[in-house]
Amino acid sequence: MTAYSMVPPQGPPPGSPRARRDRQLKLTVPVSLFFVGGFWAIVLLSCAAGLTGATRFFYTPLAFVIGAFLFVRFPAAYLVHLWWIWFLTPFVRRVVDFKSGWTEFSPIMLAPYVVSLLMLVTVIRFLPRLNQRDMFPFVPILVALSLAYPVGVMNAGFSPASFDVLNWVLPVVMGIHIAFSWRSYEKLKVSTEQAFLMGAAVLGAYGIYQFFFLAPWDAFWMRVVQMDSIGRPAPMEVRIFGTLNSPGPYANMLAVSLLIVLGARGRLPFLAGIPAIVALLLSLVRAAWIGFGAGLFIMLAKMDMSRRAKLIAAVALTVVLSLPLLSVEEVSKTVTTRIESMIGDKAQDDQSFKDRVHFFQTFVEDALSNPIGQGIGATGVATKISNNGKMGELGVIDSGLLEVPFVLGWLGGALYLSGVALLVTATFKRRWSRQDGFVTVAESVALSILVQMVFTNMLTGFIGTLFWSFIGFSIAAERHWASQSSTARSSSRGASAP
Repeated sequence: MTAYSMVPPQGPPPGSPRARRDRQLKLTVPVSLFFVGGFWAIVLLSCAAGLTGATRFFYTPLAFVIGAFLFVRFPAAYLVHLWWIWFLTPFVRRVVDFKSGWTEFSPIMLAPYVVSLLMLVTVIRFLPRLNQRDMFPFVPILVALSLAYPVGVMNAGFSPASFDVLNWVLPVVMGIHIAFSWRSYEKLKVSTEQAFLMGAAVLGAYGIYQFFFLAPWDAFWMRVVQMDSIGRPAPMEVRIFGTLNSPGPYANMLAVSLLIVLGARGRLPFLAGIPAIVALLLSLVRAAWIGFGAGLFIMLAKMDMSRRAKLIAAVALTVVLSLPLLSVEEVSKTVTTRIESMIGDKAQDDQSFKDRVHFFQTFVEDALSNPIGQGIGATGVATKISNNGKMGELGVIDSGLLEVPFVLGWLGGALYLSGVALLVTATFKRRWSRQDGFVTVAESVALSILVQMVFTNMLTGFIGTLFWSFIGFSIAAERHWASQSSTARSSSRGASAP
């Protein structure tokens, strides 16, 4: 049984569909440990043995081969594999570059995209079924992205547009894949919960280590990329980014993990929550703090009094258990200074706040003046491809709400945002899955990410996979529980027939 299951424990008859499902659920953990654990053992042992040059070239192909096998045979383990590829790939790249020399465009960084491409099989297979009511909002989103790609090719170039279309499209594909995999909902739910609970512990602990000690490969990377916004490459002078490439995605991964932690039961979630909450604070990402607060508010609002009391107790216990780390002088001073920058006059005097207000005032006309938009590839990391490896002028857009029309244009932006609005609205109107605690977590995750669109585009890249995958889980859960209810009614009628 999972932490979120609605069905009370009982022994299903041998050979029944539920018995087969239970056996598949039990297989998820050992299969994940064998294949996913084996992959990371090979990678880490190769790095430890000094074979980083070879790792640079076998990492992505091996990740794809294992992903393809798991995708076909063990879908839940495939999802675990994909999450950990997203979690740890930047870390592997930094270690390899530190030991074997810096490369501006590392093949290692293609691994999450290559493994994610496998889910296009699901989209192609079920493409005609996108006209179903709960899936139809994905149609205007895909149409908008299809229109923006050729515009991006014309304006930014083929390579930047082709790379950036992966950042825009693949997270949406992941949501569609999970939604259409509703028959495996229980397995996918368990695998995702396990991945994020373990991820909270591992990535949170590494982030705390990074703050106090800062590994040489992390310091090397900071010096090379010259990202001044994350501090200096020295212990206790860095905004931690963990195993990811910047504090923003790292903080959001931890925020999502904490929401899952707080919705789960047992001792492991609490243990995972301790390093996660400390690392989230040390990331100093105020937008992620606000997003986490919004997600927590939704969880409290959606629960009955009994579950609400348990959630409040879980939050309190997690904070209390984190106090020994939070009370360390270096940690408390760093976090307190950042919190003060959000309050009263200090918020208005904060340079980041001033820069963001200035950006809004100057960029809004550019964002809304082009009816067809600049196209995919005009913003973000893709600008490095057309700018000799350096982030272009539009590499960072301080508002996702403005970046969408700037990239997609008026029509594309309207189609894209209307699809998102329909999907998010539908998550709060679910009928059959209303008592499934994991759906409440999914809704909370979606909102926690969406509210941050004011600050930056949260619907693309790694953070986008968090948003779209949990939208997919909401749809899959509704279909799963509706099917369960229908089966139960059919069984009841059969039993009562003379």
